[in-house]
Amino acid sequence: MDLDRATRRRLAIGLLVVAVFAIIAYAAFAFITVVVFAVFLYYAVRPIFRSLGRLGLPRRVRALLSLFLFGIPFVLLIAYAVALVALEAQAVLDSELVEQLLVELDLIGVNDDASDEIANLVADGALLDAVAELGFSIVGVLGGLFVQLLLIVVAVYYMLVDGPRLVEWLLERYDDDGVLRAYAAAVDPELSLTLFGNIVNVFITAIIGIVVFVGFNALAPAAITIPAPVLLGALAGIGSLIPVIGIKLVYVPIIGWLSVLALQANDLSLFVPIAVLLAVSAVVVDFIPDFFIRAQISGDATHTGLLLLSYVAGPTLFGFYGLFLAPIVLVLSIHAVTILAPYVLSGTLPRARQTTLDEFINR
Repeated sequence: MDLDRATRRRLAIGLLVVAVFAIIAYAAFAFITVVVFAVFLYYAVRPIFRSLGRLGLPRRVRALLSLFLFGIPFVLLIAYAVALVALEAQAVLDSELVEQLLVELDLIGVNDDASDEIANLVADGALLDAVAELGFSIVGVLGGLFVQLLLIVVAVYYMLVDGPRLVEWLLERYDDDGVLRAYAAAVDPELSLTLFGNIVNVFITAIIGIVVFVGFNALAPAAITIPAPVLLGALAGIGSLIPVIGIKLVYVPIIGWLSVLALQANDLSLFVPIAVLLAVSAVVVDFIPDFFIRAQISGDATHTGLLLLSYVAGPTLFGFYGLFLAPIVLVLSIHAVTILAPYVLSGTLPRARQTTLDEFINR
């Protein structure tokens, strides 16, 4: 059967639309890290954006203030923590302990031929070329990170300013029966609670961890001080993103290291402050934030067990950004099963999900 001119034209335009969306999907996949962190940061700064609305400020001004007051400082805090980790690692590598270990293992003078070869490389200039190439590679990586950070900030800004209007425009034109509106109304607040709750929990846990570790160093004997207590407190906050076990990955090794120092000092009385630190870390740094604060700021419809599995499986499947992508996918999937699937099967919406979108539109 021959197709008329109008049908052929519609098919051609349809193929063009498919091609456009395929390019958009490819770009989103290429910048998946930027997309995930932009969504994460958007839900983190949106409560501040809404709070500034009480002052009667324009949306663009509120978006800029939200990013400069919270979003960018949070990103810089992560970058600062990473820089501290790098500096601490360099300090450890340059320490006399590592050199002594190499001597004990006879790794420094094991291969004199290798030393001669390095000397020849230096004489020929090849080693300098390799160092220069490494320097250019580092500059390229830093430049790429800056571009990604800029994309994240720009994306979050326009999501705050124009996101609600874009969503409403799409719903008015392509959601005649209201199923997508009900899906958006259920997903949006759940993502806000889940993602923003994690951010709040990170900051609270980090502050508590820093206070506890710095306070321990101020009161404990010099023989058992915690190295880089501010950094480790910040890492405890980041570790809280992984429920139950995340914070333990920080303070349990600290307790083990301090125990080794106490044994080396041959002073059993040093185990008293170590035991106190263990108890305080377990209760104040770990238990209280993880079970009380998280319960107040976590999502309502997302099962805690499933959320824990998403935190564990996300980095395994997708890399580091999977820690943020997996909860997003989990929330989208839960509401797809409870709202979209019944609509596909029966053509009707669950009555419990037929709610208004006032809060969603006014975000």
